Amino acid sequence: MRIAFISDIHSNIHAFEKVLEELEKENVDKIYCCGDIVGYNAFPSECIKLVKEKIDGSVMGNHDYATLTGETGWFNEYGVEGISYTRKVISDEDMNFLKSLKTHIYLNVDDLKIYITHGSPRDEIFEYVFPDSSDDFLLVLADIAKADVLVFGHTHLPMERRIKRKIFLNPGSVGQPRDGNPKASFLIFDTRSKEACFKRIEYDIDDAAKAIIDNGLPRFLAQRLYLGI
Repeated sequence: MRIAFISDIHSNIHAFEKVLEELEKENVDKIYCCGDIVGYNAFPSECIKLVKEKIDGSVMGNHDYATLTGETGWFNEYGVEGISYTRKVISDEDMNFLKSLKTHIYLNVDDLKIYITHGSPRDEIFEYVFPDSSDDFLLVLADIAKADVLVFGHTHLPMERRIKRKIFLNPGSVGQPRDGNPKASFLIFDTRSKEACFKRIEYDIDDAAKAIIDNGLPRFLAQRLYLGI
């Protein structure tokens, strides 16, 4: 099975639509999202609608959680403004969808146990698992998850680590990459070959940035899209 993993869409409909167009060409079997459908960008409702229509499953990210609860104490000022905007513009139906998201998803495919979350098995919404995390730390997470393949979001950084037959993946961010590359990021994982193929796709950053500014969101959120930070 060829499974596409995406993450951290962050209300960037321009990037999300381009990623979905590319995945149509790739003819993948399933698409899963590692959380943070909303936040930062200007189109939360539109992104929720597409997730409901096109994605086979999504977990809850910290921005999804903050939108539900209004709790933003751990965010910087840009995150707070993004959450405030999202809470103003989305519908009750959108809120109910976010509320329905689980903190993790388990898949059993081709004798592989695959665990999907936003943060980590230890703290599924908030903990960061960075690409340079120690082998020992990652193996602890694999033991907690009882999985062969662990797929995270949250950092906005593409990641592939292989330790003692365990595979650790992060598709990077669709809507706000932070690895210095502004192109939307995602990955396709082949459960038979166990190969992960990372993809980058250009999208209309000008329109996404203009929408951020036109909707009164911080200008910095528009600027960072061009820089991939």
